[in-house]
Amino acid sequence: MLVGGGHAHVEVLRQFAASPLTGWRITLLTREAMSPYSGMLPGVIAGLYRAEQALIDIRALAARAGAEALIDRATGIDLEAKRVHRAGGESRPFDLLSLDTGATPDTAGVPGAAAHVLALKPIDALLPRLRALLESPPARLGVVGAGAAGVEVALALRARLPQSRVTLVAGVAGVLAGFPDRLRARATAALTERRIAIHQGEDVAEVVRDGLVFPRAAPLALDAVLWATGAAAPAWLGETGLARDRAGFLRVDACLQAIGQDRIFAAGDCAGFDPQPLPKAGVVAVRQGPVLARNLRAAAEGRALRPYRPQSDWLVLLSLGDRRAIGTRNGVVVGGRAAWWLKDWIDRRFMARYQGA
Repeated sequence: MLVGGGHAHVEVLRQFAASPLTGWRITLLTREAMSPYSGMLPGVIAGLYRAEQALIDIRALAARAGAEALIDRATGIDLEAKRVHRAGGESRPFDLLSLDTGATPDTAGVPGAAAHVLALKPIDALLPRLRALLESPPARLGVVGAGAAGVEVALALRARLPQSRVTLVAGVAGVLAGFPDRLRARATAALTERRIAIHQGEDVAEVVRDGLVFPRAAPLALDAVLWATGAAAPAWLGETGLARDRAGFLRVDACLQAIGQDRIFAAGDCAGFDPQPLPKAGVVAVRQGPVLARNLRAAAEGRALRPYRPQSDWLVLLSLGDRRAIGTRNGVVVGGRAAWWLKDWIDRRFMARYQGA
């Protein structure tokens, strides 16, 4: 049974469609009928892509894999009975289980955030609310969190809504913390050139109906706030009895197998990789997909599992919202229309793998 329609599970379904898992019945339980690709979300916001170009028809992909697709939300796991509970129907049994449910917005630590912000994750919940925001643009927009996602979304909003004032709230960490200094400098220059205000030095203390409150700085008046500060583990994982890391994510070993469990696997944002910390980034889930597919097949057939070996570095390309991009790998920083062309080609090639008949 596959729970969640994230980037790793769409690859599992693609591989099972190409080479069926003989003797096994596959069930996919996912809350979205159309699975969004995070890499193209900023392009959708900026108006560079139509929404459907960034969506994978999860039911059609499941059908090609011979899987039953249940559009519903998982609410728990009974380890002893080997059943997955769901919100809208009877629980389902499993002999082999894989989780790729993504993450939830990390709003618990900031009073008022859960009530007043538009969180970037989960993306499927974001898209309908985002459409409404783009159709009736607010005068003052804030994006909280200046990691890769926050920077791209702020730039996309500026491109799509030129009459709105956009502020990127970078907090204590600043813009693109942890990235090479040259990339941080280029991103900051791009934000400044596009008249995006950068508010940094203090983290948000509280979110109120009309803006943000800080420990010492003056409040920031905003009409809408997008939240891009990070990811939290789905709350229901805490009630499963499965081993979790300090942040609440499901602990998995090098083979993406849940710690202490030989029939449960996990990948993507919901998983905490025990061998080393990994970012909650789409590229990680994409890279885990082929390994997860191979190990699920091996577990079903009683063969040895193989480890997932994370890259020490990978190509990062950030859209600037106007068919230009900046990027880095191995310390080298690039930018311009050629970088956008490369990002566009990579993203379209990825989607073509799952949108085809």
